[in-house]
Amino acid sequence: MSSVEKDMKEIVVPAGYARAFEVEKGEIFRVTDVEGGQIADLVAFNTLDPAEKLSSSHTRLALHSIRFRVGDSLRTNLRRPMMEIIEDTVGTHDMLIPACDEQRYIVDYGVKDHRSCVANFEEVLAPWGIAREQIPDPLNIFENSAIDANGGLVNLPVESKAGDHVTFRALMDLVCAVSACPMDLNITGGERITDILVTIGINL
Repeated sequence: MSSVEKDMKEIVVPAGYARAFEVEKGEIFRVTDVEGGQIADLVAFNTLDPAEKLSSSHTRLALHSIRFRVGDSLRTNLRRPMMEIIEDTVGTHDMLIPACDEQRYIVDYGVKDHRSCVANFEEVLAPWGIAREQIPDPLNIFENSAIDANGGLVNLPVESKAGDHVTFRALMDLVCAVSACPMDLNITGGERITDILVTIGINL
């Protein structure tokens, strides 16, 4: 095994659950759709000051777009670059839709006791002292949404295939969490929830 392989860390995010991890400034990490068709919600915080966090709204404004591309930097709520996109094999992701929570399933589907991304994040970020009310709207990796001609928000089937991924370079020390979204009640999430793989310490 090479020294590069030894330095890499892989984290399997089980279907419907989340995992949290730290990434150092300059380190490269990748989020991979293991089997295809699975949404991965990503949130991130400045390790030194968790009040500074990934902000979809500030990123949209900075990019003048609802999409990101390779070379773009995602912004924090303080408008600072947080992570850079250095690879993207899919190109369809979402920065508009909030993470699913318990109320989403109750209000929209009449389903109680369903796992949710917000509850997942709350669970795995507790060791860093990050509470539910601090969790921002996520970057919904692989989620496929669009705006129609009338300004309506349209949910579309996920287009990612097995092995598709997005690769990031951390621009500050980060605490991140990824949830393999448990949504299985609409066209966006599909009917089958599968694992996500996070790889930290990639050498490109």
